[in-house]
Amino acid sequence: MKNIFRVIFASREIYGLTGGYRAVLSGRFRSTSESFPVVGDMVWCSDGYVIESIEPRTSELKRSSPSGGAGMQILAANATHLLIVMAMGAGFSIRRLERFLVLAASSGVQPVVALTKCDLVNPVDGAVWESEVRDAADAPVFCTSTVTGEGLDELAGYFSAGDIICLTGLSGAGKSSLLNTLCGTGLETSSVRESDGRGRHTTTARHFIESERGFAFIDTPGLREVGIGGDVEAVEEVFDDIVQYAKMCRFSDCSHTDEPGCAVLAAVADGLLSADRLKSLHKLKKEAAAKNEAERKVRDRNLSKLVKQVTKLKRSHR
Repeated sequence: MKNIFRVIFASREIYGLTGGYRAVLSGRFRSTSESFPVVGDMVWCSDGYVIESIEPRTSELKRSSPSGGAGMQILAANATHLLIVMAMGAGFSIRRLERFLVLAASSGVQPVVALTKCDLVNPVDGAVWESEVRDAADAPVFCTSTVTGEGLDELAGYFSAGDIICLTGLSGAGKSSLLNTLCGTGLETSSVRESDGRGRHTTTARHFIESERGFAFIDTPGLREVGIGGDVEAVEEVFDDIVQYAKMCRFSDCSHTDEPGCAVLAAVADGLLSADRLKSLHKLKKEAAAKNEAERKVRDRNLSKLVKQVTKLKRSHR
């Protein structure tokens, strides 16, 4: 008899399931599956809590492999939202936010931005940073403080029962403090360096945490880097303001660098678009295209190996 469970913790050997159970992968699943379970997955287990299969995922939140290879690392499964946690102050970066937004767009989840530690910054600086985020993100933005309580009810009220929210951000951004306040989880927190606003990693593994309001969080370790995949369309989705101007360029294949009649460059010159934002678009599209090419080469090599194996097998049976 098989039963279905949610994966609430995942390591290389042991998987935590709803109900407090621990499970391992079956030998058949381990040898035949291309993707192992991650936090958020629904899995079918046989007696003895042995994972036999994974239910089809509604979403895969993934980033470029931190090892620099062609593969992708799945951060969470079946998430409905990506809660991007950014601390106001040192280390604040719109360019990094754009990377998180591309990650959400390529994964098909709704981004939400939580600006934390708003009680620690000058109100004028805080207003400027909030304005920059709202200009860059086609997503809900909440200014929050776990000290004063500002914005927390509004943030919690945005989510509905059944939502699965994956938290992400740099170490020291305040993810654990935010989660403690919203769910009362008692997660460890740490101080941050004043020079760059970063802290040490207090969350070292991904966990599925349910709230009393009916929605759940997937807490992830702080990311040192946000590598995007080969989804060029996701990049363009995040930079839709530039894409709209690009439709008015003289040439359909305009690169928006030095061509005559470029509506994008004209908008930058007129102050309607940010030069830094255009530079970021160029950089991310180039990165996505390179990733796409690396993935294509891997697929071609794998196909070539398969063809050779089939050919060798046919010859051995003649």
